[in-house]
Formats: sequence, C-alpha cells, structure tokens
Amino acid sequence: MHDIQPTDRVSLEEHYAISQHAYAEARMLQNHQYKEWLEEIVADDIHFWMPVIERRYRKDKRPAPGPDDMAIYSDDYSEVKQRVDRMYTGTVWMEDPASDIKYLLTNIEAFHTDQADLFKVYTNVAYIRHRQQDERTEHVGSRIDLLRKVGDKFQLVRRKITLDARVTVYKNLYFFG
Repeated sequence: MHDIQPTDRVSLEEHYAISQHAYAEARMLQNHQYKEWLEEIVADDIHFWMPVIERRYRKDKRPAPGPDDMAIYSDDYSEVKQRVDRMYTGTVWMEDPASDIKYLLTNIEAFHTDQADLFKVYTNVAYIRHRQQDERTEHVGSRIDLLRKVGDKFQLVRRKITLDARVTVYKNLYFFG
C-alpha cells in the first residue's frame, strides 16, 4: 500500500476535514491519550514506518528505501499497540517523567487515490519535546499518510515519517505523530 499514488487534489471541504483530523490527532498525542489514539485513529492494518535515509549525491540513482529496508521503526498494529501499552507501565525510562511534545503540522496536501475510500496526505512536521527541567529536542521532517474514510471519520492506514536530520544524537525517538 505504500506505492498507492495520488490522483486529484481533494475538495476544500475534504481538505478541511482531513486537516481537522490531523490537528485532533496531534492534540490527542500532546495530551498523552495514546490508548484513545490507538482505538480511534489507528487502523488494524497500520504500517507505521520511519525509514533510515541517507544523504546521497545527485548522481546516485539507487532507489529510496522501501518498507523492507532498514528503519528506525517499521511497525504493524501489534507493535504500535505494544509501544502504546508500554507508555502506561511506568517502565519507559525516557518517558518518566513524561515528555511534553508539540506536534506542529503545516503544508498539508491531500489527494484522492484510485481507491474511493483512501486519501494520500503529505504534511511537513516539527516535533518539539521538552523533558525534565532543561532537556529540549527538535525534529523536523515530513510524513506521508494514507487515510481510510470510515463513515465520517478517518483511520490511519500508513504513516511514513522522514526526518530531515540524517544523524540524531537524541536518545528518544518515542513519538507517534
């Protein structure tokens, strides 16, 4: 499903609905509502993926990494659920005390696909985390989502997060947005 291509741009009404969905999801994650996020937003057939990307010279024509290549994470529903469940155990040392993470979303572009109920959504993102008294980290990048329309809501079927920094010294990439 990662190779589903966008077709036409969505209408203004559809774009508004998709954008509002993205903002509501960000608010859930900022409020540490991970179980609700999993139950209300995440589809059972999710693939949640953050590939390892290398900077290449323009003459290097190797294909971009695919879902089977090395990744920071490449999770299906059970693995996402396991990460969410861990957040409630008190044993995730990098989240005790809990981080405050802001999910900043911009440049949201949404497209129809060949499947009437699926939308491909491109978003630029910034994750700003504050932890402890003085620990602050930033990650900037983009994400490509595949959303499934179910009734009047959307489910997250695929998420590919690509960070602009190819090397990070931060020990905590534990975020979902």
